[in-house]
Amino acid sequence: MIELSNVSKLFDQTRAVDDISLTVPTGELCVLVGTSGCGKSTTLRMINRLITHSAGSIRINGRDIEQIDPQQLRRGIGYAIQSTGLFPHWTVARNIAVVPRLLGWPTARVRQRVEELLQLLELAPAEFADKYPRQLSGGQAQRVGVARALAGDPDILLMDEPFGALDPITRESLQNELLRIQQQVRKTIVFVTHDMDEALKLANRIVVMDKGRIVQQDSPQALLAKPANAFVENLLGGQERGLKQAGLLRVDSLMQALATAAIPAAGPALKVTDSLRQALSLMLWHRRSSLPVVDAQGLQVGVLQLDALMSRPQ
Repeated sequence: MIELSNVSKLFDQTRAVDDISLTVPTGELCVLVGTSGCGKSTTLRMINRLITHSAGSIRINGRDIEQIDPQQLRRGIGYAIQSTGLFPHWTVARNIAVVPRLLGWPTARVRQRVEELLQLLELAPAEFADKYPRQLSGGQAQRVGVARALAGDPDILLMDEPFGALDPITRESLQNELLRIQQQVRKTIVFVTHDMDEALKLANRIVVMDKGRIVQQDSPQALLAKPANAFVENLLGGQERGLKQAGLLRVDSLMQALATAAIPAAGPALKVTDSLRQALSLMLWHRRSSLPVVDAQGLQVGVLQLDALMSRPQ
């Protein structure tokens, strides 16, 4: 879907992006991560020509973006940013509808799309369609920003630290919302963040950048298991890598089924969808070496033992 070949960007004599090559397949959620000034946002903005690259080539669906009219290119790519960029004097519905209207969609289709996206983002159309950005909370405004990015039904969605300014609870809620939406609509997403926990949670693949270059790219699990160097290891949390890796695995991957559990477990119940990191935290807090595991209906289906956590393969 997206292919960058030997791409560089110079600002005066400063090389912000230095000869990077990157391919993002259709349907992948690819996260660019690194410290401030590493070139990740510049890389993102070169994809939709908000910034012009200095060398190399960028292709979308095999077409060189320099051969595509910039306005046409951007109307076909969703773009969500930290500040949302909502027009303050337009209603929520009008903000979401801006790209479909530019694309010449019929009024009825635009209205239907706005309602569909508000429902998808769990914003009741009757309550939110006619509100103005000033009447929204930070989390609600960010949801509208994501809805606007999806409005023209683009194949590609670019997201530049979209949840960076939100409080931790709202941020986690929107991360979960993005994962839920991605399961339904399967867009090709390039997501920029400086938060490694966010990257590990969202990504199919993480691209680590430093000083304008790609240092390493791989799946979250592979990156945690074998960081390329000390910089990547430190970015991943150093000595906390084990906890971060446990955060990627679900309880049901290590639990014993109820019928085969060697010993019954007491204490607070774990859900099958909880992470092993959550399980370890509960075991430490309640001083338990095993805990019961329940399904979505609250029925016990298994037992998770601390020994299974300690002996799991990396």
